[in-house]
Amino acid sequence: MGRRRVAKNQRERIMAALADVLYVDETDFADGDDTDLRDLGLDSVRFVLLMKRLGVDRESELPRRLADHLTVAGWVRELERR
Repeated sequence: MGRRRVAKNQRERIMAALADVLYVDETDFADGDDTDLRDLGLDSVRFVLLMKRLGVDRESELPRRLADHLTVAGWVRELERR
């Protein structure tokens, strides 16, 4: 499986989680994958729900890295580094 396919799978997982937790779809992303997730309603409670939905270990450094990059594009990069 190529790197592009892995990124596409990560993006699909992230988008599904965002749709589930924030009740958004792709048309809500004014800047595409660079849209700031806070503009779509992300707050600390929803961030924790998203971490659970994405299977992120809250004790790892990954939540901090994701919090530093609050876009779909940023999350794809960080989850690929996992």
